[in-house]
Amino acid sequence: CTGGSPALVFSEGITASLGTKKILLVKSVQLQVKSKYDDFILVLTPWRAYVLPVMLPVRVHSSFSFLEVRDIAVREPSVVVIETDTSSYAFRLMSFDDLEQVVVHVTMSLKKVFPDSSPGTLLKNSPPNLYERIRRVTDSLEEMLQSNQGPCGGFSETYAALCDYNGFAFREEVQWDVDNIYHGQDCREFNLQDFSHLESRDVALSVAALSFNLWFTKLSCKDFRLNQEIAEQLLYMLSKSVTLEELALENSGLRCDFAQRMAQALSRHPDSILHTINLAGNQLEDRGIIAFSRHFEKRPKGLQSLNLARTTLAAKAGMNTLCQALTANKAIGSSLRHLDLSGNPGSLAMEDTSSLQSLLGRCSSLAHLSLAATDCSLDTVSPNLLPQLHGEAQSWGRWSQLLLDASHPPPIPQLFGALVQGCCASLVHLDLSKNVYSHRRAKTISPDIKQFFSQACALRHVSVAGTKLPPDAVRAMLQGLAYNSHISDLHLDLSSCELRSAGAQVIQDLIPDASAISDLDLSDNGFDSDMVTLVLSIGRSKSIRHVSLGKNFNIKSRDGLLDVLHRIVQLIQEDDCPLQSLSVAESRLKLGTNVLLSALGSNTSLITLDISGNAMGDTGAKMLAKALQINTKLRTVVWDRNNTTAHGLLEVAQALERNYTLKSMPLPMSDVAQAFRSNPERTEEAVHKLQSCLARNQMRRALPAQTFRLQQGILTSSSEQMVNEICLSVQKHVDILSSCPGRELEADILFAEEAIRNANLAVSVLPLLYEAGNAPHQSGKLQHKLECLTEEVSQTCGREIQAIMQAAMDTAHNLCPPMVQKSGVRDQLVNAMSERIHLQEHLNLSSVLDQMVTDVFSKLNEIKLSVTAAVADCIVDAVLGDLSAAQCKLAESLPTHGLDLLEPAEDDAATLAWGRNPSDLAERGFVAEE
Repeated sequence: CTGGSPALVFSEGITASLGTKKILLVKSVQLQVKSKYDDFILVLTPWRAYVLPVMLPVRVHSSFSFLEVRDIAVREPSVVVIETDTSSYAFRLMSFDDLEQVVVHVTMSLKKVFPDSSPGTLLKNSPPNLYERIRRVTDSLEEMLQSNQGPCGGFSETYAALCDYNGFAFREEVQWDVDNIYHGQDCREFNLQDFSHLESRDVALSVAALSFNLWFTKLSCKDFRLNQEIAEQLLYMLSKSVTLEELALENSGLRCDFAQRMAQALSRHPDSILHTINLAGNQLEDRGIIAFSRHFEKRPKGLQSLNLARTTLAAKAGMNTLCQALTANKAIGSSLRHLDLSGNPGSLAMEDTSSLQSLLGRCSSLAHLSLAATDCSLDTVSPNLLPQLHGEAQSWGRWSQLLLDASHPPPIPQLFGALVQGCCASLVHLDLSKNVYSHRRAKTISPDIKQFFSQACALRHVSVAGTKLPPDAVRAMLQGLAYNSHISDLHLDLSSCELRSAGAQVIQDLIPDASAISDLDLSDNGFDSDMVTLVLSIGRSKSIRHVSLGKNFNIKSRDGLLDVLHRIVQLIQEDDCPLQSLSVAESRLKLGTNVLLSALGSNTSLITLDISGNAMGDTGAKMLAKALQINTKLRTVVWDRNNTTAHGLLEVAQALERNYTLKSMPLPMSDVAQAFRSNPERTEEAVHKLQSCLARNQMRRALPAQTFRLQQGILTSSSEQMVNEICLSVQKHVDILSSCPGRELEADILFAEEAIRNANLAVSVLPLLYEAGNAPHQSGKLQHKLECLTEEVSQTCGREIQAIMQAAMDTAHNLCPPMVQKSGVRDQLVNAMSERIHLQEHLNLSSVLDQMVTDVFSKLNEIKLSVTAAVADCIVDAVLGDLSAAQCKLAESLPTHGLDLLEPAEDDAATLAWGRNPSDLAERGFVAEE
């Protein structure tokens, strides 16, 4: 206690009376009661003042929260009057110093709650001399608090004050999460889901604490129902916050009344900087959207992102009003970058969508547009709507002059025409899935489709999935993309568009030239028997790296299905194949999947493979296991819903023990759940093994030596097999023709025999070539240089750490000289820092440097293998060329001498027909099983 302290027994009574509350200041005061002053004790805690009579037992006479304070008036050097919402307290203190301490404590506590305010202004009714003296102290302390508000802008302080003000228990869990997790990660997004397990009043207080917080810039919530208590605090926060930039309350059970009140709160708060609003999944209906529209129309500041997906938005009232309001606000037209109106069925199922088209024609910065599942028509508006939009023609550039001058004006460009005029240069993501191409029979295709796709400058994602497209619309898209030189790495989703044969013909004609496309989804289009030519056309594309072909294999003929699968194998085994990802998901290929899996052994391009939903069973799992044991290229495999039992899961898991390159294999949950019912022990063993092997591979950055030897062995055996097969065929021709006379034939036989000898020699030297490529050469020197480099880096880091330590010591000395100068304190600081540095260096720095050396040698091994493989391929290609030439010459001589091959072996012929495809075994297995 300071000043006139009560007796020790009274002090103990105060502590007992207030319980766990933290007492910061105790003063003897006189409180005016009616017309006289009585003796009391004033106790100040962080957020509340308690007035106690000077008597035993100690009890609380009255109290008030600092948040209730409206005015502080200093009447004379020792008298202060504090006005609250409900009462007035006139205190006479023992000295002006005591009064100053009380006033400063109250104002500084308020500064912590309202960091953007100046609580010192509460003293405005005080005498000038006293006011100035106290104001100098409060200004100095305010400046200090402004620069050091505590973790996350002092959120926990505000939260504690609100708990005290409302009489609620203070949740230390909220404080700990914010002060440690949010602050430690420098996270500016306050996520209500982090506190969804608390009572609603605790969540509501957390929201209220954000009202005056200057740290958090985003408030988010998803799939968490917000009741009335929380909603009220959200509205209050929106009416007060000057730092909130983003609000995302997705699927939170909000209704139209919330949207109406939110619009009112934002309209009354001109200092709000909110630019991102996401209310998707809430039943706002037209009433809520119309209220928002009125706010948007008059909003003085722009809007960057608006998400009203799945809000039961209707066509004529809600959608039109919203689009008209956004169009009318020029600030929004120039700032809007993200607009999502998807999942509102029927909201655009109308002939007159002029309000939407007008909006899109003015949004010059729009980057993300989603109109999925709105029944939006992608073709043109009929000419009879022209008079309604005649007044807007002036802003439509090229088309407007035609509209004004033509005696027979053209139809208004609908969606794509508006995109061409508005956001063609800025649009990155366009989602038009689950819509209709036209609400009427369209005889012609709008040229705006081709124009948009040829002029788009930033597109990365386009989806028209689930929209029945006429072939000419697809043709217009692909022709536009073929002419487009601005974009690359485009994901084009044409899944479930009912394209069938006519669409397949268009795609195979144009896809090789559409170099902007890198990711193509053609799944579920009923291509079926057209897949053979379609796969060949995809193979001619040099830009497509990811392709999805699932649900297109409903081919009745077994030979036809095998033909398609072999075409896919041939595609992924091309030396210059750019394809990195292949999906045949949900195709019910059954054992036909084995054709693809058996080709993975020599695959050098695919990084990702999705074979889920093919019901391949344990036989397919066994083939996958074999492929994984020798494949070193795949990084991701997806294979759920394949009717795999615990036995098949375990086979794949055991194969992964010998695979060090696969990084991701999402747990096949459907098959695991089914297998667990019948064999829980083996299923659990398989799952544990799968996860541990994947974790090992994700941690491993350097491949073991056996991986490179495996790659080398695969390349060598594959080349040897090809050469031996054709040598065998050429030798049969030589054996047949060796007894025939003729100098020309004798020369051909000698050429063939020479080609066979060279081929055998080439096969025998391939392993030696790879061994030469793997020779250490300069590895010793490289190892030495890397070790010197790591030593130099380590020394530099050491010097940097020493500089950091010295800077920390100097800062501590400047800020707290009395403390640092105490005996032994400096040594304690040095020891503490040294221990931390030693631990960090041991755990991180040394391992990082060691890993750097390992990474260099790993990459060097990859380059060695690549270089020697290139040389080996050239030798093998030359040998195969000579053998093929010899075989052709001998084959031409057979009819001349009336001869033919005596025993044309079917297996050899089949093998030669498929060339490099190691899938004959799988084919036989497939036929037998079927």
